[in-house]
Amino acid sequence: MNTRPVSALILATALSVSASIPLFAASKNDLPVSINVRTLVATSGGGVQIERGMSRWDVSYAMRYNFREELSPDVWVYTGFRANVDSPAAQDCKTVVITFAHNRVSNLQLVNKPAVDVIAANLKLGSSATNVASK
Repeated sequence: MNTRPVSALILATALSVSASIPLFAASKNDLPVSINVRTLVATSGGGVQIERGMSRWDVSYAMRYNFREELSPDVWVYTGFRANVDSPAAQDCKTVVITFAHNRVSNLQLVNKPAVDVIAANLKLGSSATNVASK
């Protein structure tokens, strides 16, 4: 009997089991949750609806009383929102991420804090890769 395939199989099994352990150990609050939404009502801006296709200026005006964090020029984050969704996973989604393309809203997402961290890390990684590629 050849031991190399058996050893490789045991190693692959051990790696896959060890990689899945953090998923079982993580609480549901540690997992990123994202919910795509079609419209969002900015109650602090007089009840203006923010929706896909809306201009960057209109979003800025509607959300003028909310603190904005810019993860990139085309990705804005606002906190303090509540999802009108019955899903228990949506209850922790208190942040809206607005993505722009060609100065228009292309995507709206209600997310939790871990999802914001993932989005920010992906944007940072993408800009680092662009900087390296341009040199």
